[in-house]
Amino acid sequence: MQGGPTIKQVYALFDNIQKSKQYELTFMAGIHGVELKDKKTNHTDNVKSKVPFFGDPSEYEDLSDQEKDEMTKNMMRKHKNWATGGVLK
Repeated sequence: MQGGPTIKQVYALFDNIQKSKQYELTFMAGIHGVELKDKKTNHTDNVKSKVPFFGDPSEYEDLSDQEKDEMTKNMMRKHKNWATGGVLK
């Protein structure tokens, strides 16, 4: 067999799909006024811990241009590393 995902990759994809679906159903229930007692999965915390988000520009107004450039380069490196699946370092 050539190419294609491994069984571990398929399991990981399935697990992430299930987590996303659970989040979607919980969100839809909340929109319709259903209060769920059991909130085991918090999708936003999971996403925030893995995805490098850019911050609010107003938080960085007091920094010098050099500090801003350095933070931007660091964040772009993290974002590119995340976007390529860790291929870039």
